Amino acid sequence: MLRFFAIQLLLISSVILSGCQTVQNSKVIASAFNLTTGLQQKVMDRYAPGTVIVQQNIVYAPQQNLSLDLYQPQNIASIGPRPTIVWIHGGGWISGSKEHARGYFKLLAAQGYNVVSVQYQFAPKATYPSQLHQINQALKFLDTYADTYHIDAQNLYLAGDSAGANLASHYAALLTNPAFAEQSGIQPYLQPGQLKGLILHCGIYDLEAFASTAPEEMKIVEWGVYNLIQAYTGERKNDATFLKHISPIQYITPSYPPVFISGGNKDFLTDTQSLPFVKALKEQQIPVTAVFYPESKAWLIHEYQFFMGKKESQETFIKTLDFLHQLSP
Repeated sequence: MLRFFAIQLLLISSVILSGCQTVQNSKVIASAFNLTTGLQQKVMDRYAPGTVIVQQNIVYAPQQNLSLDLYQPQNIASIGPRPTIVWIHGGGWISGSKEHARGYFKLLAAQGYNVVSVQYQFAPKATYPSQLHQINQALKFLDTYADTYHIDAQNLYLAGDSAGANLASHYAALLTNPAFAEQSGIQPYLQPGQLKGLILHCGIYDLEAFASTAPEEMKIVEWGVYNLIQAYTGERKNDATFLKHISPIQYITPSYPPVFISGGNKDFLTDTQSLPFVKALKEQQIPVTAVFYPESKAWLIHEYQFFMGKKESQETFIKTLDFLHQLSP
């Protein structure tokens, strides 16, 4: 996984870390994530269409100074309210940017969809469940101002990559499982019928498994995973019961929305997270579009979906559009 290789480079250049505290470790990992995200962003920008309207930094939570970006078809004013994809970016809960996949968002917007990319606060400064409350705030804002921004509030999708896929899938579980929402102390603003589907790339759906299945042969990955969980959970990475209680995979009901899910053949999260999540969804008879490439000779790393120069990435994008068209013709 590209991001963890970047972490290794940073580790070599700093004497730090094995015994360091969560805040310091998170800063090192965040620096690595931001480095690779910047490269990823430049690659995606090459494929971004220019015929898209972009409104940046629309404030949805003034107290925390949190904002969102809105990508829309060029003819949005004439075509009226459109289905809207609310994207939650990745970064291990500790880093990232709402602009990191802007080229990808422009590609989606050019196909007739609104895309909203949401900013949220990072761990360890803000720990679980802060990010979920902020996503809830963003969705309330979008629902309230749907007419202003040409949003079809009855036709919403939650989407995310990596940790963003965790947050998107988690919110969907809160929305469709009232007992889980009550247990979590979170009251989702949306009504279940407003959420038409999920788009999940390379996500984390089982925190307990995430903590226990990092590849032991890659110690730097194991170290990185432990520190991400430690930062996000407020230093409760060794509390298996708590990790299970905040894992979306544990709270799937038949009311969960349809899911598009994908993962790379060189991403350990595919076998340890995505495929078990697909199994859990199918057990509840949730419609699932699963896109994996186990036989491909291509090197499909974490978040390969954004590297649009690859044939498999282009195929995954087309299948994403097919998923959207089926649910929002």
